[in-house]
Amino acid sequence: GGTRFRLDPGVDARALNRERARTGRQAVDGRAFVAGSVGPSGHFIAPLGDVGFREMVAAYREQILGLAEGGADLILAETQFDLAEAKAVVIAAREVSEQLSRHLPVGVTMTFEGAKSLTGTPPLTFIDTMQNLGVDLLGTNCSAGPEQIVDVVRAMLPRLSTPLLVQPNAGLPELDEEGRTVFRLGPEDFARQCLAFAEMGAKFLGGCCGTTPAHITALRAAVADQPWRRPVPPDPSPLVLTCRSSSVALGGENPLVVIGERINPAGKKALADELAQNLHAEALRLATEQAAQGAGGLDVNVGSPMVDEKDVLPSLALALCSRFELPLSLDTSDIEAMENALWTQPGSPLVNSISGEPGRMEQLGPLCKKFGAPFI
Repeated sequence: GGTRFRLDPGVDARALNRERARTGRQAVDGRAFVAGSVGPSGHFIAPLGDVGFREMVAAYREQILGLAEGGADLILAETQFDLAEAKAVVIAAREVSEQLSRHLPVGVTMTFEGAKSLTGTPPLTFIDTMQNLGVDLLGTNCSAGPEQIVDVVRAMLPRLSTPLLVQPNAGLPELDEEGRTVFRLGPEDFARQCLAFAEMGAKFLGGCCGTTPAHITALRAAVADQPWRRPVPPDPSPLVLTCRSSSVALGGENPLVVIGERINPAGKKALADELAQNLHAEALRLATEQAAQGAGGLDVNVGSPMVDEKDVLPSLALALCSRFELPLSLDTSDIEAMENALWTQPGSPLVNSISGEPGRMEQLGPLCKKFGAPFI
């Protein structure tokens, strides 16, 4: 909760987080690594809420800069429930790494309610998006006890190639006689149930709500003699596009995916006239038509002489991602328009395309890396 969104007015987020990390380093006295824990902001990124993506990244950058200055060895975004916000943490951490000229490893764990996060992201789509971003450590924490999140962890495995972290609660929460929330799963049972994650290939195990030092001690003893079994992702690993609620894998053994290319003003006067005014009705109609006909993704091209692409492309991309559960293909030769559109996407859109002129890869390559966007 160390962002400007959760702290009292007037609190210096950067300074507070710096002191938190310094205190952690003093406590471990060289015996352990210190992770800077970054939790949810309590707000939603547009279009789900009223906070812009850039504003969210800026708030996390303040927090993470303080944690890094205080000596945190890595950043761990925990209990995330929205894909866009998790992505904002990763981007902020990368910007801090660049500012400090220091590689700051980043881990992200998401919490799920059954088969999806609070804002509708399945476990595999979370994994796909974070791996496109090059995150160092992935997994899940909170929400339920070990037995209840086995299916969540199993759903992460088909394309997982990143070290996996699992931190369950000490069972399901209950209310005691005085109305207080309690977790009744004891240390030995907790440790025994967590063995399933070691067998599934988790490299890091821990505990979340209700766990105590005794739980972690029992867990360490239970896995002391367990060899690590690295999950084996399919070979070759496919290129994967994502939106907030789904993944589309391309190549390898995956079926053919049709990407609809009708959102293009060439030869469509009604669409061109609307885009010149930054209106979306015709584009949304074409998107609805293509989705109904089975498109696996939507190409978005607003290039026309009267259209300001740097404003219209991000505006339309945001409108499309708020209405359709399909990944987007961002189709423009305008680099500023491309970057502005990438700032609107919670998942991994396709960049269409990086052409062969000198300097294009040097400009677009870093953008694709920063935003976790596959490209052609």
